[in-house]
Amino acid sequence: MSGSNFSKKFIFNEKIDSDYLYSLYEDDYQYIEEIFGTTLAHFDEDYNSIRTAYEANNLLELKKAIHKIKPTFGFCGLPLVQHICKEFEDFCQKANTSNELKSEYQQIVITLAESKELIATEYNKLKEFNSNFL
Repeated sequence: MSGSNFSKKFIFNEKIDSDYLYSLYEDDYQYIEEIFGTTLAHFDEDYNSIRTAYEANNLLELKKAIHKIKPTFGFCGLPLVQHICKEFEDFCQKANTSNELKSEYQQIVITLAESKELIATEYNKLKEFNSNFL
């Protein structure tokens, strides 16, 4: 053993843009864990706001809900998901009814659910990783 914990590097899932995360947080894994934890703590409420607005055919609230959740994915190293949210937000702007967004909506709720699972998995791995250095 080298005795230096600072040489340990967390290996993120390949779907996460680790270079982007490191550009934001360097190698502050405890802070990244906190960001992921905060994201998970608010995710269901934000996700349910999206579903509720869509089901109520309230495009203004749907656009607001997507806009609110969008930056979350950048903070978690998922800029592609952030971009997908932006595209959906743009679709909301152009649509007259939620029914016009049916296929895009179905895809985005799947993408969001998969992203939550990924963030949760990485969060749990980060907690374990960080606990080894306390």
